[in-house]
Amino acid sequence: MAEFFLNDFFVGIDVAIYQFVDSIMNPVLNVIMTFITHLGDTPGIIWCIIGICLLIPKKTRKLGVLLFAGLAISSIINNLCLKEFIERPRPYNLDPQVWLDAGYTYKWPDLIHKSSSWSFPSGHTSTSIGAAFALLLSCKKKNLAIGIPTFILSLLVGFSRIYVHVHYPTDVIAGAIVGLIGGAIAWLLVEKVLMPKVVPVIENKLNKKLF
Repeated sequence: MAEFFLNDFFVGIDVAIYQFVDSIMNPVLNVIMTFITHLGDTPGIIWCIIGICLLIPKKTRKLGVLLFAGLAISSIINNLCLKEFIERPRPYNLDPQVWLDAGYTYKWPDLIHKSSSWSFPSGHTSTSIGAAFALLLSCKKKNLAIGIPTFILSLLVGFSRIYVHVHYPTDVIAGAIVGLIGGAIAWLLVEKVLMPKVVPVIENKLNKKLF
C-alpha cells in the first residue's frame, strides 16, 4: 500500500510544502515547534491536561467528555487501523533517490527523536484535531474562548509534525481529515446518544446531576 504514495502527485505535494517549511526554519521556530510537537506526544499530553481541567467544573464537563471522545475515536481510526494497514515508511526512511528524482534533498533537522512507527496518517495530527474539533462543535458563544484557541493549537501540532520533518505533509493532511471525521463521530455519539440516553439513566441511579 505504501507504494501508492510514490507517484508524482503525492511526492510533488510533499516536496512543495517541505520546500516552504525549509525556507522559514530558524532557531526560534525550531524551539517553538519542537515544544508544540511534544504537546501531542502519546497519549496526547496537552489534550489529557485540557480534558481533565474541563471535566472538573460541572459547567464544562460535557466539553471534557467530548474532547476525550474525539481523542479516543481518532486514535482508534488512525493508529490502530489506517497506520497498520498502509505501512508508509517515515520520510527519513524513504529511499533518498525518490527525493532527488523530485528535485529535493531531504535533510533530517534532528530536532526530535526518530519515531519507529509507520507514517501515514499523522497520529499527532489526527488525535489533536479530533479532540479539539469534537469540543469546538459543541461550543456555544460563551465557550468559544475555549473552543477556538484549542482548535488552533491542534492545527499547530499538525504543522509542527511537518516542521520537525517526522511526517510527510500528506501524512498531516490525511491526519487532519481523520481528526475531523473522528471529532464529528465523537460529537454525534456524545450529543445524540450519551447525553440524552445514557447520562440520564446514570444520574437517576446515582440520584445526582453530573452535567
